[in-house]
Amino acid sequence: MQRISFSDRHSGILLLAFGGPSCLDDVEPFLRHIFADRVLPSSFIDAIRQRYRRIGGRSPLPEITRRQALALQESLFEAGRRINVFIGMRHWKPSIEAAFRLLEANDIQRVFCLIMAPFSSAAAVGAYHDAVHEAKRNLKKKMDISFVTGWYTTPYYLDAVAERIREGLVNFPSPRHPNVRLLFTAHSLPLSALTEDPYTTQITSTIAGVTDRLKDYSWHLAFQSQGKGCGPWLSPRPEEVLADLAREGVKEILAVPLGFVADHLETLYDLDISLKERAAELGLQLQRSPALNESPKFITALTDAVLRSLAEEEQTAS
Repeated sequence: MQRISFSDRHSGILLLAFGGPSCLDDVEPFLRHIFADRVLPSSFIDAIRQRYRRIGGRSPLPEITRRQALALQESLFEAGRRINVFIGMRHWKPSIEAAFRLLEANDIQRVFCLIMAPFSSAAAVGAYHDAVHEAKRNLKKKMDISFVTGWYTTPYYLDAVAERIREGLVNFPSPRHPNVRLLFTAHSLPLSALTEDPYTTQITSTIAGVTDRLKDYSWHLAFQSQGKGCGPWLSPRPEEVLADLAREGVKEILAVPLGFVADHLETLYDLDISLKERAAELGLQLQRSPALNESPKFITALTDAVLRSLAEEEQTAS
């Protein structure tokens, strides 16, 4: 059956991101949304609130996502596609459900969902798919929905990551010294969720493409933000890798937040504060490569991914 073709005016791009509190008072409702029906001890909430206090009292992720959306929209316009870009947050405002209501109000009939996470395996982003399909069920009008995927090994994306690593390396006295080790980090997941899931394969494919652009640097992979329960999680943890490197006599390490495309608590606190403090205790100099945020090369990578998805869908419809 031939698919319906829509004009750009009736098409939209929806950036999907995790979300984050806009002030310290938002930390508790934000956490309660994440953990749903679980009982959260006040000590846990206070500890997370203190972490946000140390990074400025809020998460910059929602505002960064807005800027990414604006930059992507401008880039698409320059490419001749006048498609508006919207945003929806999985755990904050505007919610994914609210984003779909806005899409419906703007008479958007075809939506390309772009999850702001490079790795598209079910274990990594399945909850976003669930939230999108739940929001779609509540719509009054028909809406054609597809997901933009597979951009974690595109040349534009790999170039963007490599550029950020080079920017991070200039913080070392001798950035070309072979003793500078790259420590790639991604979010840990329960091993029980990874049966036949390509999450780790996607990560190592990206690392291979990035390191091919850099040459000479040895690298390591660690999984941060490990949760509790659900059995064993992906390892090693970054702290474990640092301890191993210290025993080897390594002195300079560049942390690369490969699994994240925007600054938030897991880069600004977990890496910049907590992991850096641990590195200092071990006698290591730890720096971090900047997050992609609104990197022009990253926006080019997203634009390329969206244009390819548009072309594929339009070819199918023709």
